[in-house]
Amino acid sequence: MSAGKRIFSLAMGIFYLLFGIAQVMGGLFPGIAAFLHALFIPADIIPGCVVCLIGAVFLYGAAEMRAKRPGAEAFLYVGMLLSLIFCAITLIDVGAQGVNTVFFGGEDESPWSPVQFIIPVIYLALPSLAGSWAWGRKFYRELTEG
Repeated sequence: MSAGKRIFSLAMGIFYLLFGIAQVMGGLFPGIAAFLHALFIPADIIPGCVVCLIGAVFLYGAAEMRAKRPGAEAFLYVGMLLSLIFCAITLIDVGAQGVNTVFFGGEDESPWSPVQFIIPVIYLALPSLAGSWAWGRKFYRELTEG
C-alpha cells in the first residue's frame, strides 16, 4: 500500500468530515447558516450527514492502510465511488431544477443559478475523480476479472 493513497484517503476524509459537520451545524443553527452561505456551503442536515459518511469511509480506509490490513485499499475505492455517485446524483438534481426553472418558471420559488453547482458534494468529488482515474482502473479491472 502506497503512502500516497493513505495520505489521499486521510486528506479526503478530513475535508469531507469538516464540510459535512459544517453543513449539519448550519442546518441546526440559523446563525451559522448565513456565514456558511457566503462560503458556498449549504445548510442542509441530510446532505451533510451523507458528506460525513463519505468522510468516515475515507478516514477508516486511511486507518486500515496505516495498520497495513489486507484489503484496506478497498475503503479508499469505496469512498471515491460513493463520492462520485453522490456527485452525479447532485448534478442531476441541480440540473433538473434548472430545466424546471427554464421551462416552467417559478415566481414564488428562489431563482435557479449555476452557482448552485458550487457545493461540497460536487467540488470534493473532483479529487475522487482524479484518484479513480489514477488508481481505480486497476482495482475495477481486477474486480471484473474475478
